[in-house]
Amino acid sequence: MADTLNTLGNIIAARRTAEPGSSYVASLFAKGLPTIAQKVGEEAVETIIAALSGDAKALTGEAADLLFHLLVLLEAGGVPLSDVLAELDRREGVSGLEEKAARTAKPLAAPVVEPEEPSVSLSRGRRADSRPLIRRG
Repeated sequence: MADTLNTLGNIIAARRTAEPGSSYVASLFAKGLPTIAQKVGEEAVETIIAALSGDAKALTGEAADLLFHLLVLLEAGGVPLSDVLAELDRREGVSGLEEKAARTAKPLAAPVVEPEEPSVSLSRGRRADSRPLIRRG
């Protein structure tokens, strides 16, 4: 399995800089990390739905899609698959409960997005364009 994932990871890395119109991978990279991350989320949800449906063939297909998009996300994040595999090797033989307890909880830093202009004035209950927040009638 690792060979298949490594081969796929190498293909993804090679296609990263291709013309977006010529490669699905290149088109994902052209759209940026938020789009790639969103795609991983979508595929994860589809995998869960397939699992809950009890359809092994659907689950297999969705799991393959999820792994593919996860490899794209790893490439976009600059994390080699070998690092992930090494982390799994490190955890081998360690109880899942022990491993989880040993980790220090580090909250993920949310990206900072500066709004161009506030859309709501909290002090007056109106949008920036002076329309009321709640329409009546």
